[in-house]
Amino acid sequence: MRGYVRKRGNKWSYTVDVGKDPITGKRKQKTKGGYDTEKEAEAALNETIYELNKGLYVEPQKIIMKDFATDWYDGYKHNLRTTTSEQYDAKIKKWIIPILGHYKVQDIKPVHGQMMIKRLLTELKPNTAHKVLAITKMILTYAVDLEIIIKNPFTKTTLKNPKRDVDTWDFDDLQHFLKVTKRYEPFYYGIFAVAAYTGLRKGEILGLSKSSVVSEYDRKSRKTKHKIIVKQSVAETKEKGVYLDKVKTPSSYRHVAIDSFIYTILDEQIKKNNELKLKFGPDYQDNDLIFCHKDGVIFRPSSLNRPFRRMIERSGVPYIRFHDLRHTHATLLLEMNTNPKIVADRLGHSSVKITLDTYSHTSVDMQMDIADQFSTMARKTSRGRDVVK
Repeated sequence: MRGYVRKRGNKWSYTVDVGKDPITGKRKQKTKGGYDTEKEAEAALNETIYELNKGLYVEPQKIIMKDFATDWYDGYKHNLRTTTSEQYDAKIKKWIIPILGHYKVQDIKPVHGQMMIKRLLTELKPNTAHKVLAITKMILTYAVDLEIIIKNPFTKTTLKNPKRDVDTWDFDDLQHFLKVTKRYEPFYYGIFAVAAYTGLRKGEILGLSKSSVVSEYDRKSRKTKHKIIVKQSVAETKEKGVYLDKVKTPSSYRHVAIDSFIYTILDEQIKKNNELKLKFGPDYQDNDLIFCHKDGVIFRPSSLNRPFRRMIERSGVPYIRFHDLRHTHATLLLEMNTNPKIVADRLGHSSVKITLDTYSHTSVDMQMDIADQFSTMARKTSRGRDVVK
């Protein structure tokens, strides 16, 4: 591999052969300048020759981040749910392109990652900033796969994903809230009770169908057991509006055991829907849903937030989000010393680690109980034996 350095004015540059053009057969060269000393130019030349010999050299291209990020999204969006796809699109257009879009992909360096983090943290919540950075890394990794760049310049660019404090109720708060809701908002009472007693997500509850509630007689216990089969969810996007979709992941498709209390709530709502179906006749939109509008129309997930807040104010319990009913369910189960694997299965988590990481505050309390039990057993056992002299 041939190359040389030379001085141009007050600066030094190097030129090296990078092979032949596959079409014309002519020799191709790379020239780069701006070095203060001959030694710096020679070091850069030797590095380029090393990359060429090892097959690591990537010929400079003019593609800019704006076009590359857009092309990546157009190909990648088919792997995403519609709701997630819209979030990716918004983050790319609103943050990644404005910050990095004018740079050539090959010119992006680690320093640009730090610059990006600084701006994101100035204008966004840490959690959102973390998501924007994660998408950026995915785009640059794709550039590596296409051999546009040798390595991802943002590999070591990190932004700690802050853990949001989990707000939950105790059993007293929960029961008081449900008691007040049942009196003033009977319809929402059913939804809120199912959320708190099963840990289902908002969209999963609204996506429950009549056929998803199953009862089976267990000969061994001589009892009828009830369960919910979670297989679809109500989603909402700008493109599609409100619609029924499959659950997010394979782990989200699950069977969740319910007791007679929740079964009765669901069964009574199904009976009410059947009556409404007869009342509305052909105007009833039968989507086989349990929790829907009186005419069968799919319920908008965001419509649950206002009545939920209203019932919190009326009952006087501590403020939490609707999604925190899910957290409440998991936290109370763990505080009852329920096996974390069972909790993970009910929530639809793909691993127990996700459950324990999310509810680390509860696991610490559980550890205290275990620590006390261990210490008691250890000291109790040691009393019965004599020390050998």
